[in-house]
Amino acid sequence: MKSKIFKIVLPALTLMFAITASLAFTSNSTDAPETYYYEESPKKCTSIVTEEENCSCLGTIPCTIQILGTPYHLFEGMHEISSKCVIPLWEIE
Repeated sequence: MKSKIFKIVLPALTLMFAITASLAFTSNSTDAPETYYYEESPKKCTSIVTEEENCSCLGTIPCTIQILGTPYHLFEGMHEISSKCVIPLWEIE
């Protein structure tokens, strides 16, 4: 009788505890850090990981970020061969 309890019930309780613990410690946040790019100097595109900015590919005001007091225009991608920033981002109005 005791061996049946240890073979069936104990593993089932352990599994339920593991599932409950994994759900308790997961994040429900949708604001994941994103990788953006900015032109540090001509022909030098640098990546930066930051929280979600209020930017998109369409707009009229350039989307900028302040790095040590200097504003930089954000880009969505970098060209692999030329290392130039591509796809400028604009503020969502």
